[in-house]
Amino acid sequence: MSGYFFSVSADSIAFYQPPTQLMLELHGGYQQAAAGLFNGGQVDAWGVETLIYRVEEILESQGGKLPAPGEAASSDALLFQVSDLWLDGSNEITPEALESAFNQLTDRLSYSPLSLTAQETIAFCYLVFLREMTHHLRISHIRYQP
Repeated sequence: MSGYFFSVSADSIAFYQPPTQLMLELHGGYQQAAAGLFNGGQVDAWGVETLIYRVEEILESQGGKLPAPGEAASSDALLFQVSDLWLDGSNEITPEALESAFNQLTDRLSYSPLSLTAQETIAFCYLVFLREMTHHLRISHIRYQP
């Protein structure tokens, strides 16, 4: 695979040049981005919009120093969980698949908030991170590599 590896944790995002050379680490992860938004697993439209804004702020915090567009891979357990929950278990993930999964979930918000378990809420926040990474970093393909 040409491209880079990434890992999104509760409090940071790290980008690596294969195999393990750290290229960049951004402060702020899924837990920080979602802080105070989805209490009790209730996901509403305002919370999603705020989460997107916070993720964008994290991704743009380094200016133009982000990895080049292209393919990316990760061994994050949350990537596996997102894939299992909302992407039919695929290890090969496209921006279109992420967008479709995101839209299917958020379309339901026009009727009522989503009720998610604590772990599903974390996975949802990770999904939003992935979606925004494909937009802002122009990732063309994500591969889950356990």
